[in-house]
Amino acid sequence: MVGLIASLPILVSPLAAPIGGKMADKYPRKLVLFFSRIGNGSAFILMALVVNLDISPIYLVGILSIILGFFGGIEGPSGRNMIVDILGRDKIAQGNAWAEFVNGVVNAFVPALSAILLTIFTVNQMFWSLPILGYLSAILLIYLIYFLPKQKNIEDSGSESLKDSLKYAFNDDKLRPILILGTSTMIWGITQPLIPVYCRDTLGLTGIGYSLVTSANFVGAIIGSFILIGIGSKLARGSAMSICMIIFSLTIFLFFLTKNPFVAGFLLFFSNIFITVWIASVFTTLQTFSEEKYMGRVVSFFIMMFGLIGVGFIIGGYLGDTIGITLTVAISSFSIILLNVLVITVSKSYREMKI
Repeated sequence: MVGLIASLPILVSPLAAPIGGKMADKYPRKLVLFFSRIGNGSAFILMALVVNLDISPIYLVGILSIILGFFGGIEGPSGRNMIVDILGRDKIAQGNAWAEFVNGVVNAFVPALSAILLTIFTVNQMFWSLPILGYLSAILLIYLIYFLPKQKNIEDSGSESLKDSLKYAFNDDKLRPILILGTSTMIWGITQPLIPVYCRDTLGLTGIGYSLVTSANFVGAIIGSFILIGIGSKLARGSAMSICMIIFSLTIFLFFLTKNPFVAGFLLFFSNIFITVWIASVFTTLQTFSEEKYMGRVVSFFIMMFGLIGVGFIIGGYLGDTIGITLTVAISSFSIILLNVLVITVSKSYREMKI
């Protein structure tokens, strides 16, 4: 039950992302992001009250988790496309590179900070930090509301239905193969719940050892973002993106074959460099080749697929228990490779694509 509730935001967020994409095209993105953060902060306050007052916590936390997932899906397209509002289309690659750098630093910093704070506060008390962070981010967004240039308004932007927007994206020779390959995220998600199991049962890692090996993920993300900052625009091309995903898939497969913790840590580090480059490049190419009036919805379609990682977690856990970890990882890794090879072979526009 706890695992299901924890996964609710991840499962709900993809469903709300297309709505958020339409709002990002129709309304000022900074306002959409601001009110989403206010909504998140309010949901976190209620969650902290429910947990600390012990008011039917399981069921109410589940409802609030759904609300958090909804607001997360709404804010995603606006948050990512504000990069275009701030930097312009000619600097999209650098903007996405810095976004991935911040994500990597936050993902590395938050677990360490949480571990320190848990030596001072109880788990229930820690829930009060969530609304504080939510409202603090909303306050910081006030600066963007008043000092960012006004978002360019396009006549009839947001008037088309989501079905028409999806039809636009999949009729475009450049957007279609990128979005098809975006389904790799769910396949990638299949391997993720198997990593802690493999570390515990095969590598014999628990506690600090497991933390050190998995922290290589965050270091890889940060290194990948530095590469993007330097040459991100050159990597945002079809062939380079698929090469990154193929290398990532092979590296993850090798991780599940090694019995050496040091090699395993290096493989996680190496793989996360390439998945970070791929994710940023997908966002960059979608934002570059989308018409302005469709940009929010096109990006939301990838965010929706990205959110399907949660579905991959469920599938990965089930397959790992039924057919074994090695076979599950082999199927997922080589499915990603096959998908990329097929798209490169079939789509000339994707092979020749560059920004």
